[in-house]
Amino acid sequence: MLHRRTVWSAGFWAIVVLGGWLIGLGGERKPDVHYVPTPPDVVAEMLKTANVGKDDIVYDMGCGDGRIVIAAVEKFGAKKGVGIDIDAARIKECHENARKANVADRVTFLEQDLYETDFSEATVLTLYLLPQLNVRLRPAIFRQLRPGDRIVSHAFDMAEWQADKTIKMPCADDSNDEEPTAYYWVLPAAAAGTWQWTLPGSKGEQAYQLRLRQRFQAVSGTVKAGDQQLPVADATITGDRLTFSIVRDVQGEKSRMSFSGRLIGNTLSGSVESQGGPAPGKRDWTANRDRVNLVGVWRWTQGEKPVALRIRRQDGRFYATLATDEPTRQTPVAQFYAWGAGIYFIREAGARQTYEGVVEGDRIVGAVNSEGGTAQDWTAQRAAK
Repeated sequence: MLHRRTVWSAGFWAIVVLGGWLIGLGGERKPDVHYVPTPPDVVAEMLKTANVGKDDIVYDMGCGDGRIVIAAVEKFGAKKGVGIDIDAARIKECHENARKANVADRVTFLEQDLYETDFSEATVLTLYLLPQLNVRLRPAIFRQLRPGDRIVSHAFDMAEWQADKTIKMPCADDSNDEEPTAYYWVLPAAAAGTWQWTLPGSKGEQAYQLRLRQRFQAVSGTVKAGDQQLPVADATITGDRLTFSIVRDVQGEKSRMSFSGRLIGNTLSGSVESQGGPAPGKRDWTANRDRVNLVGVWRWTQGEKPVALRIRRQDGRFYATLATDEPTRQTPVAQFYAWGAGIYFIREAGARQTYEGVVEGDRIVGAVNSEGGTAQDWTAQRAAK
């Protein structure tokens, strides 16, 4: 059985060999990673973890011999399976294996570059790539998939996008190799921004304001209730479901309010349960997010150099470019994410810098963290048209 140590070695030599292929064949595109099949027991555990069923469309990015999508439709009843691989020999093998399994009418195999693939119909995405290839695919995952869609990766994670679940599987033999691992994510909804709502209180309607920041599925923030500014506790996003709680002082009593809601666009609807205080119980709850416009040019100064971030929207997806002291030279931002009113991006400018912030009117307010350093406040101003 091949485990992570073996795959790392295979991946290293695959990249070395890839460079030789590109030089020798005048730039012809070849596989980024050496083909190493996922063991059947790991395939089964990945599909089980993703809870694949009859309503799912499963895409395998770098499908090899097609075993994952074939198992998805044959053994888990998935509606459709699609395998993507750039290797013609592997695609031919996929078709033959699908024919043998009698599922050729429910699976499709495409010989193409997975980084140029439209996989937006997928509800489940499976991977067995290398760490840097996972990260390279990450922005497309957030642009193309929907909240609640599931991603499972054999052996390798997604860097700072921490997995919702890590699955350790026992080795199928008595070797001392590292046990197989899979990582599982549920794509989170876009929750960042400022949310407003009212609830009945002891003195009439009470206004609330929630301000959230987001980094992948991790959220943090504060709630303003009357003259109290309260930290958000236990905040989680699972697909389109957001939960959090606050503890406030009401007439000298501690009241814990637990919120749970489904996020659709700029509306968050669900329930709030109060424990303690003068009005315990459960009631309906709806919050609305302040609308913001991310599109435009945002400027700030880094050291003594002006920097401009240009955000555009195309086909419902956000993209960004960066320009410094030469405005005509705009560099695409490969790792750019938009979460409601929040943005997160990585700038490779000597030292790696991570920016995150929330749009508030004509400003972005947040923080920048340089690799090896500490986070500093960051503010960008919308440029006049």
